[in-house]
Formats: sequence, C-alpha cells, structure tokens
Amino acid sequence: MWINYLRALCLSRKQSIFLSLKILFVLFLWTKGSSTQPVDFSQYTPGKNNRALYERIISELATEFEMPVKTAYRKGLQATPHQIIIDEGQLDSYLGEVDSVKDKEAIARFILAHEYFHVFLKHPQAIDSVRVPKEIQIKGSYGDARKAMERQVDYLAAKHITQLGLPIEPIRQMFLRHPEFHGGNEYPSASERAEIVSSVSKKDFAETYFDNEVIQCTALLGRLRLKFR
Repeated sequence: MWINYLRALCLSRKQSIFLSLKILFVLFLWTKGSSTQPVDFSQYTPGKNNRALYERIISELATEFEMPVKTAYRKGLQATPHQIIIDEGQLDSYLGEVDSVKDKEAIARFILAHEYFHVFLKHPQAIDSVRVPKEIQIKGSYGDARKAMERQVDYLAAKHITQLGLPIEPIRQMFLRHPEFHGGNEYPSASERAEIVSSVSKKDFAETYFDNEVIQCTALLGRLRLKFR
C-alpha cells in the first residue's frame, strides 16, 4: 500500500512540475509578445536593415501559436527544423513590386508566416525520409507530398493574413509574376497557389489540405484549428 502511495505521490509531483513549466512557458511567450513593439510597416526602408520589423512579425507568430523559432539572415528564404532563414534581398525584391504600406506588410507577413508554418508542421523533418515525424503519414510520392506541404502553409499563411485584415490580392499577384513559383517537381503551379490564397475563408477551416490521399498530418494541427475558427 505504501509503495502504491509513494508512486502516486511521485506521479502527482511530476504532473505538477510539468504543469508549472507549461504555465511558465506560456507566460514567457505572453510577456515577450506584450513587450514587443507593434509592427509599423511604414518604417520599412528598401535596401536597408529591416530586421527589427521582421523580428516583431516572427515574435507575434510565436506568441499567437505558442511556438518560438530562431531566425537567421542569409541567402535563400527557407525553413529548417527550428529556424527560419530570411533573405533580406529577396524580400526587398517582392516588396518593391507594390506601392502601398498595407500591400508590403501583407507580402512580408505572408512570406514569414509561410516559413513559420513549415516549422510548426515539422515539414523540414518530413522532407528527410529518414526522420519523418510520427505525426506525419506520407501516402503519395515525395514530390506529391512536397507539393501538399506547400499547399498547407500557403493556406495557413493566407488564413493568418485574412484574419489580420490585410489584402490577399498582392500575394496572389506575387505568385503569378514570379517564375520561381511556377510548379516543378516540388511546388504547385503558380496559378494553383494564387487560387489557394484567394479562396481562403475567414470562417471555415479546410482540413482536406491536411488529410488526403497524399498526406495525413491532422495530429499536428492542434491549436491551429481553434486559432483559425
């Protein structure tokens, strides 16, 4: 009886410690987010150091979706398992194609959210066939799964932009203007990606992007369902 009591006591203490750590983590994110200055994209200056703006956007995402990520600055926009690589020159080229501050903010936020959700959904790990997370089941070919992942983050990033009240049209046009967005073995066509972002609804959540004949990863959605409803 005493052994069972001690076991129960130890388990209770472990659960209490875990709960306390979780509460502290959420408070840390909330405090970090609340102390961050709001994003004022009128401060964006082409060709200059805009990292403070980008870091605020990433901080907002980390607070909203309760998952911090690291950032690094070098060539090639991409996501790694725990980091977003930000190519400032590439961002400048996209932002330079629109005039209004709102359009520039929409494009910047969309691109950064796109990479953030790659990390959130563990896509960088899934791309490595040796380390596919248990929450992701790839049913189709590698190329098909890779396209499915792009559809997922395009959809989520567009949902995020829509909820912020920012315009979708400059993002749609960005896809249509750039040849690097035109399909291939690992990306949907530019027209399909433009259609995804323009068809996003504020209310509905299209789980078919996350559970279909190519890929199944609804276990990773978790709180995203609540955030986007």
